[in-house]
Amino acid sequence: MRIEHHKNKALVWHPLEEAVDGEIVKFYAEAEDILSHLPKLGVPMIMRRIERGERKGDAKVWSYPGMEKVVQQLRKKIDGVSELFTLDACRHGGMTELEEAELTDGQGRALSGHKTAQAYRGYAKETMKRALAATRKRHAHLLAQKQFEQQNTDAAAASGHETSDDDTMRQPASTTQAGFGPQR
Repeated sequence: MRIEHHKNKALVWHPLEEAVDGEIVKFYAEAEDILSHLPKLGVPMIMRRIERGERKGDAKVWSYPGMEKVVQQLRKKIDGVSELFTLDACRHGGMTELEEAELTDGQGRALSGHKTAQAYRGYAKETMKRALAATRKRHAHLLAQKQFEQQNTDAAAASGHETSDDDTMRQPASTTQAGFGPQR
């Protein structure tokens, strides 16, 4: 499916499904179910019928402000939906999901339609989920570093070499003075 970004008119591809080991994985099954109940008025997914004038009955693509107005009217009719619920809030929530999925800037921009990394980063929210993912990566890096240091220490002990504080192996003094091994 191809989506037109409402601000910059960028066309963004969003695959709806993928075949994996002979099985179809639907990426937007819930949205497809909802959209299947709408009348098919043309090639674009969400269209409306013109209500008045000489083009009455023809189909027309919703404008962003027109759809936002309908969303606001529906929001007022549904108990428990915050007045902060808007199409922009949905878009920003979707951008937060991209960030929490730990996509690279390039992957996120491929889905969002942002042309620059700076514009894309403007939507990155500082969420607990992102902080936890970053903390997990940092923790994994520290564990790997400790394992690497232990391997160096074990290897040095097995070969009779000593290790320095900066984790580089140092040759015994006699070979270093003779011009062999790393010089300090």
